[in-house]
Parts: sequence; structure tokens; C-alpha cells
Amino acid sequence: MSSPFTVRTALTALWCAVHTLQYGFHITALNGVQDAVTCSAPGTGGNGTHLVASPTSGIHLKPCVPMTPAQFGLVVAIFTLGGLTGSFSASAVTARGGRVWTLRTSALAVMIGSILVALSNSTTLMLIGRVITGLGCGLATVTCPLFIAEIAPVSMKKALGISNQLFIVIGMLLAQSLSFPFAHPYRWRWVLVASIALATLQLVGSAFVRQDQEHSPGEARGGDEETPLLSDAQEKPLSIGQLLTTTDPAVRRGFLVVIVTQLAQQLCGISPVMYFSTRILTPVFQGNSRYIALAIVMMKLPVTTLPAFLIERVGSKPILLFSSTIMSVAALLLAVGLNTDAQALSVIGILSFVAAFSVGLGPVTWVVLPEVMPKHAVTAAGSVGLAINWSTNFIMASRGSQVDGSGLTGNGEGNIFFIFSALCVVAFSATHISYKLRESV
Repeated sequence: MSSPFTVRTALTALWCAVHTLQYGFHITALNGVQDAVTCSAPGTGGNGTHLVASPTSGIHLKPCVPMTPAQFGLVVAIFTLGGLTGSFSASAVTARGGRVWTLRTSALAVMIGSILVALSNSTTLMLIGRVITGLGCGLATVTCPLFIAEIAPVSMKKALGISNQLFIVIGMLLAQSLSFPFAHPYRWRWVLVASIALATLQLVGSAFVRQDQEHSPGEARGGDEETPLLSDAQEKPLSIGQLLTTTDPAVRRGFLVVIVTQLAQQLCGISPVMYFSTRILTPVFQGNSRYIALAIVMMKLPVTTLPAFLIERVGSKPILLFSSTIMSVAALLLAVGLNTDAQALSVIGILSFVAAFSVGLGPVTWVVLPEVMPKHAVTAAGSVGLAINWSTNFIMASRGSQVDGSGLTGNGEGNIFFIFSALCVVAFSATHISYKLRESV
């Protein structure tokens, strides 16, 4: 039974949500400063003439790290491999130390990774830093939604679950905004300093979070932070191995929904848009691409709050189906707009694409897990689901990093969005079928 929604509960939920803010921050942290990081001429989206890096400063930091677009794409995308490792290990880390300890570990990893990137003079060190940062974000994306679900009153579980995606968007907005004052040689490193400061606040704040806060006064603690996830029958939490081999139809059908929704969130193509929006838009909008990228993130913020008011009335399934439908149509518009250099059509397409994601596949995917899975299977399903999400994220980001002036297929920078449109249709069908199967249990 959930505890009342007190000020302490609100502050604890806020502290937890800052961990997902860090995830959003690092999605776009290098997006707007790409030219400054890679020693490229300003306004080229990393595809222009490479400037000669000047000698290191007195503290031995180079003004930039010369990289090709492919190398920069790898630096951005490898963040998701760290996330994959973190999401897979979240269940084991939580079992050993509890959710608060897992979130502390997440903050520490993000801090270390950000320090390495901020101090990088080479591509290799940047890659290592991005992997460690991704590790911390992977731990947070599994743990935070479950932690919030545990401490929230029943009437507010889904609404507070939406805050997970809301803070991801806030993190993206913060990082994209910092690109304007700091998209210069040397100064781009201060973007990472902002993340280091946030991680410091997270670690300090964790000292004021009680390990047993998610329990109501009448609940027995038993020394195990997994207790709130147990059903009335006091079933033990499933391990990942048990989850994958169970014959329980409720677990299997619910797990299918989790897998489908996590895949759908990434296969529809949002990752390349958010990781590389500046590069994608540069051929059409030239020097204005950073402003368009910022406008996209600013638009996401209010739209992401809509599901908090809709999900209890409409349910998750209709919202997810609506989202994938609009994204499919918007991806077609964006593909045509980019290939024909039609600025108005490109703006309509990309804003519609991101808005549709923000109202459905973005936030709602995070609240599906505790909704469709039995309590004793939530943690294991979360780890596997998020591992699938991060794996698909890496694949999509890697393919998206190939979008430059020649496009993925060599015929235009918008061609990749024809593929995303088709994948959104597949996501619609798979979501509909998986929910139907679960409802038949």
C-alpha cells in the first residue's frame, strides 16, 4: 500500500527524477556544440572544413578534438552501449544495495564520465567517458520509474510516472540551451561541467533519502528493499533467468507488451532526431539549425505533460497507437521536406514527429511496465526491457549518425525517414497485437 503524498515524497520523487534529467541532458549534450568539439567550421554540422587545433592551454586542454563526422557519431552513439550495460546490471545492483544505492551509483558514474569527457583531448578518452556516463544513465532509466511507482500514492502513480519523461525533456532542453553560450573552442567543456554539478547535487541529496521511505508505516521492512514489489502472496522477485523461462501466462503476455513498447519507442526513429538534429537540419536550414533544434526541444516540454492528464481517462494503449500513427505520417512529410529542401514542410514534419512521440511513445512507455507486469516480475522485466531499449537506441543512433549531406542511401538526407515511417507502422501493429494477447489472459 502506497504512502500519502507528502512533501517528503514529492522531494524524493524530484531527487529521483533528476537522474533521468541527466539522461536527457546527455542525449543532446554534444548535439549543439558539435562544430566546437570537432574543430569544424561553424555552421557546418560537423561536415565542413576542419579547423587546425591550436596548442593546448596552460592546463593542457586542447580547444577541440579533431574528429570526422563518423568518429563524432560513434562518440555520441556509444553512450547507448554504456546504457545497455547499466540497464542489464540494474537488477543485480538493486538486489545487492537497494534502489537508493543504485541511484547513488548512477550519479557517481555520470559524474566520472562527464569529467572524462570534459577533460578529453582525444577521441579515445571521449569514448570512455561517454560509455561510463551511459552506464549511469542506464541504471537510472531502470531504477527511477520503479522507485517513483513505489513511493507514489495509487491515484498518482501514472501521473508521476510521466514525470520520468518530462525530466528527460528538461535535461535535453538544458543541454541544448547551453550550446548557445558554450559552442566555442574550449568553452564547450563547460556543458559537461553543468552535468558534474548536477551529479554532485544528486549525491548530496541522496543522504536525505530514507531507504525505507517507499513503505507505509504498517509495512514490515524485512531488510529487503524489494519488499514493496512483492504481491500479497509474498512471491519472491523473479530473476532475469526466471522471467525468460516462466510459464505464467500473465507474466509472459505482460512481458511481451513491455518488449514491444520498448522496441517501438526506439524503432520509430526518435533517437537520431534528438542526437543529431543539428546535423540533420543543417543542409536545409544552414546556420539556423541550432535554433530549430532548440525549438523542437522547447515544444516537447509542454506536450510531454499531456499524457499525465489523459492516461487515467484514455489508457495507455490508445495513446501509444495514436502516437505511432502520427509519427508515421510526420516521418513521410519530413523525408520529403528534407529531400526537396522545403523548409516549411521540414519544420511541420519534424515538429509533428517529435510532438507525436512526446504525447505517446515517449512518456507512456515508461508507465507501461508497472501497469502490465505482476509486481514480483517488475524489476527483472524492467532490466530486460530497458536493455532492449538501449540496444535498439544504439542501432538507431549508429544509423542516424550516417545522415549527412549525402543521406543514408546517397540520394538525400531525408531518405532515412521513409524507413522510420514504415517502422512506425510495424510498431502500431505490434502494439495492438501484444495488448490484445495480454487482454485475453
